This record gives sequence, C-alpha cells and structure tokens, in this order.
Amino acid sequence: MPHLIAEQAALHFIHHYQRLLVEVIAHPSFPKPKSGEVPYLALLTQARGWMLEHPHVLQAALAALRQANDPLPDDVQSAVTSMRAGRWVYLRDTAHYSIFLPVTVHDDAQAYAVKSLTTRLRDMTGCSGLVLQTALMEYAGGIVTDGLLGAVAYLGPGYRESYGEYLAQAKAQGQFYQTRLPAVTLAPSPRQARKPSRSAAAKAPAVQAVTTVKPAKAIKAGKKAAKKS
Repeated sequence: MPHLIAEQAALHFIHHYQRLLVEVIAHPSFPKPKSGEVPYLALLTQARGWMLEHPHVLQAALAALRQANDPLPDDVQSAVTSMRAGRWVYLRDTAHYSIFLPVTVHDDAQAYAVKSLTTRLRDMTGCSGLVLQTALMEYAGGIVTDGLLGAVAYLGPGYRESYGEYLAQAKAQGQFYQTRLPAVTLAPSPRQARKPSRSAAAKAPAVQAVTTVKPAKAIKAGKKAAKKS
C-alpha cells in the first residue's frame, strides 16, 4: 500500500521496538511518573527520547534482552541505531511517500521521502503542512517514521511556499534522500542557518499551534499484535 512499508515488516518492528522501550522504562535512570498514570503512547515516546539521549541506557536495554535469551533482531537494532528524533516539517504527500524537511534550513539543503508503519501519516495527523515531533530511521529499505508523534503546529501558506522552494533546492543539489538518512553533519554557523523566507505570502499567518494529535494507530496495532504473539 502506498505510504506504508510491508505489513509483516511493520508488525515485526513494532513488536520488538516496544519490547526495547519497555526495557528502557525499567532502567533505574528512567524518570518514573511521580503521580497518576501516564498514557501508554506518551510513556513510549518518553522512553524513546531517553534512550536516544542516553546511549548507555539503550545498551543496557539491549543487554537485558540478550540476558533474557530474547535479543532484539538485527534489523530492528540497526533501525534503532540509525534513529533520529526531533522536530520535522511534514510538507506534503506524494503518491508513495511523505516529504519531510529539517525545520531549520541552510545552504546544504536536505529532504527525505518518508514512509509509515501500519497507518498513513496523514491519517494520524489529519493533514500535512505541519511541524511535528517524531523519529525517522532506516528500515525495510527506506526511511520510516516510528509512529510515535508529538505535538504539532500548522504552517502558514507563506512558510509552506518557502519550504517548497527549499525542497526544490534539495532536489537540485542531489540531496533528496529516499532510502537512507544522510550522515550527520556539524550544525551550521549562525550565518548559514536561517528560517525560510516568507516572500510572496508575508501576510499569511505564521505558525498556528495545535495541542492534540490523533493516536498513533501504528503503535496500537503493534500492541495488539504483541499480545497475540
């Protein structure tokens, strides 16, 4: 199905990814909720951020799974190792993938063709033209989002137009990535880094904050699959 990877590969990743995140949550360093219950998806999202910020926690979680004689499969571990979490521009969809861009643009333009696991990104967010928080990874022969989404904000028409120009720049420079994430480069200098201009549509609203996101059905589907296995 367009925008999605193969179902078997998606459910395989979700099942084992959740096992890893549960081990991260069990790690002594993970900040446990002080009171009340934290929604399951929010807890998984916190665990993802914690393991990416603290590589030793990721290694400890992997070791715990090996010690339990149920190690993380190599393909899932490779995907997690390639993972990059943060804020991204979800610009629009093509017939086969979603187009992502970095929020802060600079002369070395980059853009990414991103697929989803079991639920189309647009079905999770309701629309494109957004800034959202998620993680991208290399998996199943392409670039995939892990299905855990954070708060989003709408882009005004002026910003959408400017990011569209940036996408064209990335393609012209041969840096539109469809199968792998580019190597991490040093952060651009203040002179290089810039927000996209708002040329023709300067009067358009800038960014409108949104406080809710539709549940990440991809992870929910994986949770059900995990119970069956």
